[in-house]
Amino acid sequence: MLHGAQKVSEKNFPVADLFRELEIEFNDDGNPKELYTAKSVEMLSSFDNIANDSRSFKMAGRIASFLLKNSPPNLPQPYTYDSLRSVLANLAQLDCGHDHWTLEQCAVVIKSAYLCENGLLPETRNETQNDFLENLVASGIDNSPLPECNPRYWSMLNNWLNSLIEFHHLKR
Repeated sequence: MLHGAQKVSEKNFPVADLFRELEIEFNDDGNPKELYTAKSVEMLSSFDNIANDSRSFKMAGRIASFLLKNSPPNLPQPYTYDSLRSVLANLAQLDCGHDHWTLEQCAVVIKSAYLCENGLLPETRNETQNDFLENLVASGIDNSPLPECNPRYWSMLNNWLNSLIEFHHLKR
């Protein structure tokens, strides 16, 4: 959402659209109680291809909703941000230098990164599982291949992450 968007024309801001990474420069009127008005917008990345597949589009919407509901304002979340860029690139079927992640793997990557970054991902008693989770979060941040595991494990991991989200009373 852009404050003053009704005044923003396509001529001035043609790049603002869903699932695009933008660099926005704001006018600062000095009033901290008012929303800043966008002065310039530059597109950094486009994930427009997400709209070509309804399942990917719905997944991207659910991810965006989760992050918007649970991310505190003005608190940097670099792991989550980088993981979101990786997930969107995979959902858009961009060349990521590795096999594309499934929808479930995309969900697991973003939930793992968010929970880890916010100190909500517990360490397990099993060192192998801890290493797997660390490698999983790193894969999201670096947009690198996911750690190898049994395909059924992704579903189990997704269910476990969902139970953590419920336990911490996060909004879905």
